Amino acid sequence: MKILLIDDHDLFRDGMHWVLAQLDNNLQIFDAGNYEEGKSCIDENPDLDLILLDLGLPEMTDIEIFKAIRADLPATPIVVLSGNDDRAKVQEMLNLGARGYIPKSTNAELLINSLRLILAGGFYIPREALPSQDTATEELVTDQSYLADAPLTPRQQDVLQRLVHGDSNKAISAKLNMSVSTVRVHIAAILKELDVSNRTQAVHAALQKGWTTVDLD
Repeated sequence: MKILLIDDHDLFRDGMHWVLAQLDNNLQIFDAGNYEEGKSCIDENPDLDLILLDLGLPEMTDIEIFKAIRADLPATPIVVLSGNDDRAKVQEMLNLGARGYIPKSTNAELLINSLRLILAGGFYIPREALPSQDTATEELVTDQSYLADAPLTPRQQDVLQRLVHGDSNKAISAKLNMSVSTVRVHIAAILKELDVSNRTQAVHAALQKGWTTVDLD
């Protein structure tokens, strides 16, 4: 597994080497202090599995850097790892296609669990950074991380939550004790309700709407 960390703080990058080593015994970690160094690493390693990106790098805007990386490696998940947990910034990065937004204050265990989720095809956004329409909407979030007013049945909400965790249809079938064909029916209904065409878009849209979140604590 290959991970690129782009961050302009030397001490933070050094500490992340120790934390990220817990992900995989054969992990290769590349780090860069700015976008240009990151670009060189991307050019030399087009098979990167994950990119961790800090915000506020000096050379370009966050949007310009994100779009440049996405253009070079459109299939590689990009995770924002930042000290800025402003909801507007979270929303901006998600709209660009970030697969996760992790505050630098996150503890090591939660960080590793969230990265494992993302590498498995899921998304991660901390509950406190989720975009919402207003406080009333926030208060509808239950302990199971569902929104009470999401226009999905309880069973569809169960399936949606497993999609967020990156589960396959077969895994969802086993965990929710339903047939694979029933899982497909629920997924089709979710896609239709969210007006999207695939599972990845469904997860992104549901997180943006605040219909679900990921709680790995």
